[in-house]
Amino acid sequence: MLGKVLLAIAGFALAATVALIILGYLPLAGIPMLVTFIAPAIYGHINKKYKRISFTFWVFAFLVAAMYYPVLFIDWGFSTKVLVIPMLQLIMFGMGTKLSLADFRTELRKPKGIIVGTLMVFGIMPIVGVLVAKAFQFPPEIAVGVILIGACPGGASSNVMAFLAKGNVALSVSVTTIATLLTPIVTPAIMKIFANELIEISFLKMMLSSFNLIIVPVAAGLVSHQILYSKSPWLKNDRNVIGLGLLFSIGCALSITPIFPSFLTALKPGFILGFGLSAIVSFTKVIVRRLSGPQDWMDKILPSLSMVAILLFVTIVVALNRDKLLVVGLLLVAASAVHNFIGYVLGYWGSRAAGLSIQDSRTLSIEVALKNGGLGMGLALDALNNANAALAPIVFGKWMNISGSAIANYWRGKPTGEEDPPLESDN
Repeated sequence: MLGKVLLAIAGFALAATVALIILGYLPLAGIPMLVTFIAPAIYGHINKKYKRISFTFWVFAFLVAAMYYPVLFIDWGFSTKVLVIPMLQLIMFGMGTKLSLADFRTELRKPKGIIVGTLMVFGIMPIVGVLVAKAFQFPPEIAVGVILIGACPGGASSNVMAFLAKGNVALSVSVTTIATLLTPIVTPAIMKIFANELIEISFLKMMLSSFNLIIVPVAAGLVSHQILYSKSPWLKNDRNVIGLGLLFSIGCALSITPIFPSFLTALKPGFILGFGLSAIVSFTKVIVRRLSGPQDWMDKILPSLSMVAILLFVTIVVALNRDKLLVVGLLLVAASAVHNFIGYVLGYWGSRAAGLSIQDSRTLSIEVALKNGGLGMGLALDALNNANAALAPIVFGKWMNISGSAIANYWRGKPTGEEDPPLESDN
């Protein structure tokens, strides 16, 4: 009954939103537009069948709130901008806790797909980004953002969409992981080559920023994964785990103090968060074990924590850039759609030309087209110190969720083609 009521409310709110827009009262459409997204988001929690898409509705609801009521997300007694980088690092930490060589060992034994995918991830989208930025005649700071999102690796969404499309999930995870680990070197190099004429790009600053945003938190996640799930007898001893927690706590404290090496200042936030989270994981493991709690407590907590981090991250960035988005928003949506579509096409046919199966080609098409928008936003703010450059990753990140869901659902109903021969034999 409650579900039907929520759907009815969503339908009424959508009708009111459309009516207000048609009548020219867009500034008044905030509340009904919010309800349009919030009602189905709540419905997804009631009807488990739609739980997977509930988060997407929450994201759009918060985006609407950020656009209509930005003041709510800009000043909480302090500038919320300081939360942006830690939220991204928390997301990357979560990714690290999920990484295990065993998950993609099979793909590493036949690395052709990984090599082809990684080359396309960094080779196709940056060049397409340059062409799209020129075609839409964006000002330099916006154009840099378009190129930047193209130079980023795939995000976790590509793995989810590959799963929904019945693709090769192990290949998707492998390419995402390797491309992410290569990002601190490859992405600054790409930006130096393609975007330096638009704004000054410091290779070293972007490289250190990438290490801070990616490598340090992912490494902390890997360490936490070992602490939690390793079968080593040494890590099954509570005293040893507590000792590790104390060492991590000392590392966190030392990272905060002035004795932290000045040449590593750019990495300081990552070390503070990495050591701190590793300490929390160590102590919590012992506490949960002593209380006979569930061994998979991390898996239960982290997804919700990551979703909150993503919501905060995206909402704050949108609120901070709201006025500029109102000016270039529609053009960026169009540019993102074009950029994204070309990624799907070239990713698929590039894979087929390399002799990969249809299933692997679908997987890499998604991997190439779906980028880590959060990382793009983080690098724009942290490495480039340019809020306008973060606009393209914001818009691209939202658009790719829509297009990714559409193409995944389309391919899900089609044969995977695992038995099909490669491209050169198709005819």
